[in-house]
Amino acid sequence: MQNRNGELDRLPGELDTLRTYALRLAKEAPNLARDIDGAVRNVNTLNEGAHKVADGAGRIHTGAGKLNSGLGTAEKGATELDGGIGKLREGAGTLQGGMVKLSDGSSQLAGGLRDGAARIPDYDKKDRDAKTEVMADPVRLAGRALHEAPNYGTGFAPYFIPLSLWVGAMVAYMLIPPLNRRALAAGAAAWRIALAGWLPVVAVGVLQTGALLAVLHRGLGLRMAHAGGTVAFLALVTACFAAIVQWLGARFGPAGRILVLALLMLQLTSAGGTYPVQTSPGFFNAVHPFLPMSYVVEGLRHLISGGSLAPVWQACGVLAAFTACALALTAWSARGKQVWSVDRLHPELSL
Repeated sequence: MQNRNGELDRLPGELDTLRTYALRLAKEAPNLARDIDGAVRNVNTLNEGAHKVADGAGRIHTGAGKLNSGLGTAEKGATELDGGIGKLREGAGTLQGGMVKLSDGSSQLAGGLRDGAARIPDYDKKDRDAKTEVMADPVRLAGRALHEAPNYGTGFAPYFIPLSLWVGAMVAYMLIPPLNRRALAAGAAAWRIALAGWLPVVAVGVLQTGALLAVLHRGLGLRMAHAGGTVAFLALVTACFAAIVQWLGARFGPAGRILVLALLMLQLTSAGGTYPVQTSPGFFNAVHPFLPMSYVVEGLRHLISGGSLAPVWQACGVLAAFTACALALTAWSARGKQVWSVDRLHPELSL
């Protein structure tokens, strides 16, 4: 009971203290809501600042990571830079050595130029003109004739000799009929009739050839590299021309003379006797290999002026073929002339 009484003794004092705090609370109660609001605002502000601090701390952490990566890259770049600086140092040493060599080479070039300038000759006007002519025309054509004709007459002889032989055969068949009429009427063999009309003209042609060569050699001074071969070759030419003219006369009669003259003109323009046939129009180049005078001109050039005899042998073969074909055609024409028809016995027009 005493303890409780002691507590009761203290109770008035404690109540006074409580009363004092109650009065103070009652006194400060009107501002309590405002202080609480201000405290809430401060707490919110503190909260926002705390969040910002947290965000800043995160950014600082991210930046620190990037800074760490950048420092690693910078370290790697520094290492490469150090290596590049080493290579640059080596290149600078090489450049320095090259500059030394270049300096030495420049000195040698300068010395060589001085020596070359000292060795340049001092040409006079005559020498300068000669050197200028060489520089202007550095290439000069050097021509050498393998088998040169001594004059124009010798050069044109292979062209005019076959011309005279063709004209001789043409004139001979104006006087001698290509086919003997008595032999035709007697019914002789066709080949004998052809030979009978051909051999006399060949004999006349051989005499003409001898006279022609005598005049050319004795009178005009024609020199032949192969005289005997020329005579034999011209005898073959005479036989060939006579056979061709005989066939044209036997086959076409009086109109054959016109054909003989036309064939002569064609051969003269395509034989290449005055200028190379390659410079002629295309038509004459085309018919050149098919006419006998083309081979005669080429063969005579080699026989008179010299050279290989291969073209001569080729011409002999071609002329022999022309002769045989012409005689065969003449014999065939003679065989046709031996057959009499009503038109031959009673022609529609007689002169």
